[in-house]
This record gives sequence, C-alpha cells and structure tokens, in this order.
Amino acid sequence: MDGGARLDAVSGARMAKRAGLTRTLPPSRRRPRPCTACALSGSYGNLMRMSLHVVEYIRGDHVWNLPIEHVDRLRAEFPAITFSAPRTREEADAGLPEADIVLGWAVRESNFPRAERLKWIQLTATGVGSLLFPALVESDIVVTNGRGIHAVAMAEHTLGVMLMFARKLHLARDAQSRREWAQAALCTTPPAFGELSGTILGLVGFGTVGSAIAGRARAFGMRVLAARKHPAADPAPADAQWDAGRLDELVGLADWLVLASPLTAETRGLIDARRLARMKPSAFLINLGRGQLVDERALHAALEEGRIAGAALDVFEEEPLDPENPLWSAPNVILTPHISGFGPRYWERCMELFRRNLRAWLEGRPLENVVDKRAGY
Repeated sequence: MDGGARLDAVSGARMAKRAGLTRTLPPSRRRPRPCTACALSGSYGNLMRMSLHVVEYIRGDHVWNLPIEHVDRLRAEFPAITFSAPRTREEADAGLPEADIVLGWAVRESNFPRAERLKWIQLTATGVGSLLFPALVESDIVVTNGRGIHAVAMAEHTLGVMLMFARKLHLARDAQSRREWAQAALCTTPPAFGELSGTILGLVGFGTVGSAIAGRARAFGMRVLAARKHPAADPAPADAQWDAGRLDELVGLADWLVLASPLTAETRGLIDARRLARMKPSAFLINLGRGQLVDERALHAALEEGRIAGAALDVFEEEPLDPENPLWSAPNVILTPHISGFGPRYWERCMELFRRNLRAWLEGRPLENVVDKRAGY
C-alpha cells in the first residue's frame, strides 16, 4: 500500500469511528483486505477518499421495495459509491460480503455472518422487530429506520376511517354495491351517525405518527389524550400526555382508541380481553401500529357481542390475513391490507432521509433515526 492509499484508509477508519459505525470482528471474521481508494466527487471531493458499497435488495413484485429509478438517482448523485440493486435473494446474499451499508432488508440472521464489512443498515420502514436477532443486537452495526416518513399518510388514514365510521360511509358503500337506496336504514339503524367534534381521541404511542394524528384531530375539535412511556412536559399537539401507567384510564375514556406504538416486549398483547372490556360500548378501536398489539380473538368476540362499536384494522397478527379469519365478516369493521403508511411521496421522503444520513456518514456526523436495538425502536 502506498502512502496515499494508507492515508485514505486511516482517514476512512477515523471517519467511521467518529460516526459510531465501527465494530470489532471476532478472529474468525477478520481478514486482510486490500484498500480500494476512490475519489468522491461533488462537495465530498476534498473530504475523504474511501471505498463504499451499498446493497439494496429489490424485488419487482413487492410494493415495499425501493423502485429502481431511485437507485439510479443515488448513483448519479454519488457517482464514486457502488450501489448494487440485486433482484433476487441469491444476488443479495452474493453482494453482502462487500457491503459497507445495506439500504433495505437484505440482512437476515442466516446471512449475517457473511456481512463482514457491514457497518450501517438504513431501513426503508419504521418497524425493526424482524431484524433484531441476537447477533445483530450484540454487534456494533448501527441501524437507522424510516421513522417519520409515514406520518402524513398514516394520520390522514386514521382521520379517514374515523370519518367513515362517524358518517357511516362504509355502510353506504355496501348499500351502493347492492344498488340499494338505504336512506331510512342508515338513519335509523344502529350504530347512529356521529361527529368527531367534541369526542375524545386516546392515542397509544406518541411518536411522529401519533403527533401527526393529534394535530389533525384537534383541527376537527377533538380532545386528544396520549399515553406514552416518557411523557413530555409540553403535551402539544395533544391536549395531555399521560404516563403509560394510566393506559387503563385512557382506554375507558376514549371514544376513539388509536394504536400507533411499536411492537416491543412491553406492548405485545397490549389490548387484551381485559382492556377491551374497559372500552365504552360506543367506542372504536383503530390499529395501525402492529397486529400483535391486539388479541384478535378477544377483539372478534367484543365485536360480535357488541361490546365495542367497531374497529379499523390495518395490521394483523398474521399477514396476509387468512381468508378464513372471522374478522373479515365481523360487524362494523374496516379492514385494510397494511397500507396506512403508503402514499405518493413515500419513496421520495424515504430517499430524502437516506441522502441526509449518507451525507452525515461521509462527513462523520451523527445519523438520524438511530434505533435502540435493545429497546426495539
């Protein structure tokens, strides 16, 4: 290695160390590597020289995979960085040993031992549970997620289903499919028409999504109470933030109980038969967090017995939802196939976040949305 290449390698190592993105490999995973120096263009040309390999696993048949045109834009913006976009699991596994960064979901417990250079995983969604296997949690690899990119879509989805219930739009649509003029039935048959104004929205989880829901709900004249693990002194945009220990109280007060929390050991099965029994008979449950937050059997029983007014579910314990699942035909239920977070600017926002983080990585600055791997979010 000549003096210039040695300096490049040392500079790159120092830069990664300052960013908190290094790890010590066990002897079995260490190997001598040639130093490949490549000059970065644009604003980073004088900053450092390094080899950087990004792998993003893309399947053309799945809506949640990054469209290839966004990879092309990254290549144009960062021409000295190698961006691989494998189309199969086999191609992704083959490229993993050379990857410094993984954008997306190429890493699994089975292929993790081959990710010898990996220092950072940028996820293209918020949930991280499936990725947090023990070896990754114990490693020094940094994981960042897409927290915040879903907030607008999920907030508007939440208000949309609340308005559907209040105005019985889903029932009117059912009547339309039967070519039935159902004015009398809609006006006289329970559940009654409602209004959002003056009702209480109980939010479980108050991150970027919960905050976006709260702001929009208050614009409709709703009172917003939020339960979270660490309440802030300033409750805005909610009317009040409560400690998670008051969840039972919140459940009993809410006209609309909205779940927007991550799945952790503490939140699994959070809404069980006991808490469903605390809900008002006129209250609605909306789950757009994770399916495992709710005991689905207990929920189905509560719906069939009329102990709650209805439910809007975008996430489920098992996805896709089995055609034989009784929730499909439960009374006053709106089911959507895990789409609340998707929208026309989803990938645009996702790539804006990745670009900011990639620039921060190159400049040795802290990254956004770093996941606490032990906490699970």
